[in-house]
Amino acid sequence: MPKIVIIYGTGSLNTELMAKAVQEGAAAEGIDTVLKNVNDADKTDVLGADGIVIGSPNYNHAMMPTVNKFLNEIAGFDLSGKLGLSFGSYGWSFEATDEINRILTSCGLEMIKDLCIKRMPGEEELELCRRVGSLLACKVIKASSINTR
Repeated sequence: MPKIVIIYGTGSLNTELMAKAVQEGAAAEGIDTVLKNVNDADKTDVLGADGIVIGSPNYNHAMMPTVNKFLNEIAGFDLSGKLGLSFGSYGWSFEATDEINRILTSCGLEMIKDLCIKRMPGEEELELCRRVGSLLACKVIKASSINTR
């Protein structure tokens, strides 16, 4: 069964709420999902995944240091053939998702889109996160069915 791994950092729980909503959307499509705070994640978590989702709020015009450290640990991995998504909450700008995209793209991931929400997500924004999680799951399922033919 295809699998999506969602790894996130959070400061004021905004990005954690987004991560949980992305997981809900992906799981609704029947795909196996793993949700981990970056503090509990291991670099090998991404190896068996078909979809890799990384989230970080903006922190001083960058991603959280813990997310940056995690991404530096996987920067040398060949993740070609996998799909990716970056997401996060922001106040003024969203450099975090730009940098996540840059690193994941350099590992060979095909990024589907960015998901950036200003400050605390309300129900409308959380529904958007669920839809994006569903979209990623559908793309992962489709890609895995093509690869197993």
